[in-house]
Amino acid sequence: MVYGFGNGGAGAVAGRIPESLWTGEEIAARLWRFYDEKTSTRAITRLQFVEHVGYLLFLKLDHERSQRPGRFARKSVAPEGTWPKLTDLSGDALHSRLAELMRELGDQAPTRSDRQIAGMVFRDAQPWDLGRMAELAKLIIEQIDPYQWRLIPQTELGRAFSIMLRDCRDDIDRKIDTGQTLTPFPVLSAVVKVLDVRSDDIVIDPACGTGSTLIAAYQAMQSTDPVVIAGADLDAQMCRLATMNILLHTGRPFSDPAPVRLADTLTHKVPVVRAEPGVPPTVAICNPPFRSDGVVPNATMRDDFLAYGDFPTNFVQHLMVTLRPGARAAVFVPDGVLFGGGAAATVRRALLKNCDVHTLLRLPTGMFHRKGVKSNILFFTKATPKPNDQPVTQNLWVYDARTGNHRTDTGNPVTESDFDDFVAACLVGGDASERSESERFRRYSVNDLLDHPTVTFDLKANLAAGVEDFGSPKEIASEIADLLDTAAMHFRDVAATLP
Repeated sequence: MVYGFGNGGAGAVAGRIPESLWTGEEIAARLWRFYDEKTSTRAITRLQFVEHVGYLLFLKLDHERSQRPGRFARKSVAPEGTWPKLTDLSGDALHSRLAELMRELGDQAPTRSDRQIAGMVFRDAQPWDLGRMAELAKLIIEQIDPYQWRLIPQTELGRAFSIMLRDCRDDIDRKIDTGQTLTPFPVLSAVVKVLDVRSDDIVIDPACGTGSTLIAAYQAMQSTDPVVIAGADLDAQMCRLATMNILLHTGRPFSDPAPVRLADTLTHKVPVVRAEPGVPPTVAICNPPFRSDGVVPNATMRDDFLAYGDFPTNFVQHLMVTLRPGARAAVFVPDGVLFGGGAAATVRRALLKNCDVHTLLRLPTGMFHRKGVKSNILFFTKATPKPNDQPVTQNLWVYDARTGNHRTDTGNPVTESDFDDFVAACLVGGDASERSESERFRRYSVNDLLDHPTVTFDLKANLAAGVEDFGSPKEIASEIADLLDTAAMHFRDVAATLP
């Protein structure tokens, strides 16, 4: 027995906690203790550790499900007997077998249709270095193999993985090349409430990262059908983590179609859809990368685009042109998308004319880890264009959750109660025409917006005078230090490539 956890349910030994009583917080804490005490934290990052926990849980759960009695048993996705054989290996034999297994399960053209999920989980996967096999063998023997993971409540198993991913925020934030960031769950909770996500919806995220957006929607839907959510990302590592995150939250069979696709969404003229053809998404939630570098779509890729801007602008436009009428969307955007010229202005004008852009939420400063960019969320509903070029939008309501409200993800993170007033003000499920203005909630007529030369959305809701809050001197200094660390890391990468 390790760290006070027990084995099995009804037959648990006295003093051991049966798996059916485990909590997500306890599971995450136990695994992190192992990481801190029994691995070389300089050689293995926290994100690499969580990845391997995901690989091992996939193989262990796959084995456990195949061993259930009678009709409850599911055919193993991995080769039969994979897990028991793995627990007997160490050193070079363990490294070789894992590498071979990852190649086999990660094959993108498998002969077995039930390996789509495995193909995403193990795509481009690599085991730790050979010198780390002693630590990996201990992880298998001490932390994974002794327990019946299928007996853990699904909500707690999923929560454990989400907690561990959240604790990897530093590693994820360093993935600047793909613009990854973690979205706080209280914000996502408010988003799904305002979008009025229901059990009959099909929810997509075209830049899903670790999958937290889709999980928040799934929990709000209270659905038992895990194929009502689907996502895509261009980062293979994020796709692996998102797939495992969704599997552990939903209990989705490992033989199902994959819930996440590895794809550059902006190069496709269709939205991410669930596996069944002809079933369009009804809700889209997206927190795209806030960056302007890299390859952006042009006329050779997207002749359905009106203009070609930065990534957030292009994701807004992608949803505007690909969603069906009636679909609801929420897209995170930086301030520049609200008042920038060029492509951003073109997209804003088209958005007002083709969609009901009903709500803009201005988020607190400092909310996203190590990001100096101010964030907002645009809520809109796709519609059928009106005749005579009349705009679909009637009024844009702006809610200010920013003024005097600086948050960090470690010191004073946002909570669900921070957005209670916003959700209540939106009159979720009711008639938006009955909304009332308040100190932080203000209405803007679409005619006033379209009359502005650049159709600016740089709109204030809180008219109180005061200096904008960017945090304490200590918080500002910490953010600057983080940015300098990131810059130094990139200069070292450049230096390493020079002769």
